[in-house]
Amino acid sequence: MHGFPALDFDDYHRRVLPARCVSEAGRAAARDLRGAAPIAFLLTDGRAYRLTPAADAIAVEPVAEAPTIVELDPSAWSDFVHELHTAAGLLYGGRVRFVRGEPADLERWEPALRALFSGRPIFDPHGCDFRDPAGAPLDLHRRFRLHDSAEELRHFLGQTGYLLVGHVFAPEEIAHIAAAVDRAQARARPGDGRSWWARRADGAPVLCRLVYLGLGLPEIAALSDDPRLRRLAALAGEPLRPTLDRSDGHSLVIKNPAVAEGLSDLPWHRDCGLGGHPITCPAVNVGVQLDAATAETGRLLFLTGSWRGSCHRRDLERPDLPVVAVDTEPGDCTVHLGDTLHAAPPPSGCGPGRRTLYVTFMPARAFDVIPPGQSYNDVIRARVGG
Repeated sequence: MHGFPALDFDDYHRRVLPARCVSEAGRAAARDLRGAAPIAFLLTDGRAYRLTPAADAIAVEPVAEAPTIVELDPSAWSDFVHELHTAAGLLYGGRVRFVRGEPADLERWEPALRALFSGRPIFDPHGCDFRDPAGAPLDLHRRFRLHDSAEELRHFLGQTGYLLVGHVFAPEEIAHIAAAVDRAQARARPGDGRSWWARRADGAPVLCRLVYLGLGLPEIAALSDDPRLRRLAALAGEPLRPTLDRSDGHSLVIKNPAVAEGLSDLPWHRDCGLGGHPITCPAVNVGVQLDAATAETGRLLFLTGSWRGSCHRRDLERPDLPVVAVDTEPGDCTVHLGDTLHAAPPPSGCGPGRRTLYVTFMPARAFDVIPPGQSYNDVIRARVGG
């Protein structure tokens, strides 16, 4: 894949990985793996290396015997190290087989492996201490205004991975956008390629997402060049481009009550959770709120600071996590980095849910990899056997 050369399996395990195992990142990985069983990576050509955690280091040995044995071809292993695929992405793409053990065993190792492969920290909710530039504790529920300084906005986003900016759009602007969205919703049909559908418990289909709205609605496409949204996207600190014709383009999320099946309500996830983090991130998702978001209508949850490190799935059930639920009003904008862990639980009420129109911005390198009409997850599927 563009810019990511194939790695030499033997050289990496004989020279590169042992050096990293004795670095500070390696020591952090060893601490994280306390109590974990060894894991072995076995290539389809028979070469293998076992990783065994110890008190302050991880041993690398050229053997295949381990409680968990992960078999994959050389290109899949190289993609995993580069994070073009995550453990979940390998499974989703059909590029891995467990000779022994199960996917959860590889997921248990993944945060430590990311520390070894790229130096990414392992997220520690007990170590979270979110401060403003003056050193005072951050108000994690703060509502910013667009006229607040870029330095304040950027600092908050860098600390937390999300941002709420109030009253970005006037009521008449929201009414104009909502009218265009209403027309698109009325035209949507299952199987049209531009909509996602879920089902209620009685089997009735419900529309839960529209994608590529900007390709058919000029008033929606114009949001990509709106100077207010461009200013918010610029907070990432790297030049980003709007994804008009790929990665779902301008997409509308529609929350529905009492959904029993489908992708209407999303558990904790990162947008790069299947892979592609070094290509697609920093991605900035700006959510233009067409309706009020509350617990009753469905709202976003963010795990504060999670974009800065790898997180264990088991930790997401802990009650002491710095989770923030974001309530919004029509015209507000939410901003979140694609690698921030976030969730969209179901509405608690029985009335209409909220609608949010997302405008996504990605680095130019993502456009070299993701073709028009596709997302990075489609790229993963295309690389099966690649």
